[in-house]
Amino acid sequence: MPAEDLRIVLEELYRAGAFRVPAEDIHWPQELHATVFRALTMQYMTRRQMADGSVEFSLSRSGYDAIDAEIPWGYIFSRRVRDFFSSAWGNEKG
Repeated sequence: MPAEDLRIVLEELYRAGAFRVPAEDIHWPQELHATVFRALTMQYMTRRQMADGSVEFSLSRSGYDAIDAEIPWGYIFSRRVRDFFSSAWGNEKG
């Protein structure tokens, strides 16, 4: 079980949607920012910088395990399929 501050960070990401959550949608207090970096280093979550400069966070499998949450595979799969097709259609030149 992770330390309490780490658990708070992971649970906040989980409540915000857990997968590809825009950074501005997550409300981590300033005093937990170091814990966010620790969660990234420990691979409990991932950070993705988008082409437009925005940042998205996602819980990893170990992040779900750390907070005893079930991984919503159907949701994650549908989002990945949607993202794949949107990027494929977005890259077409017509």
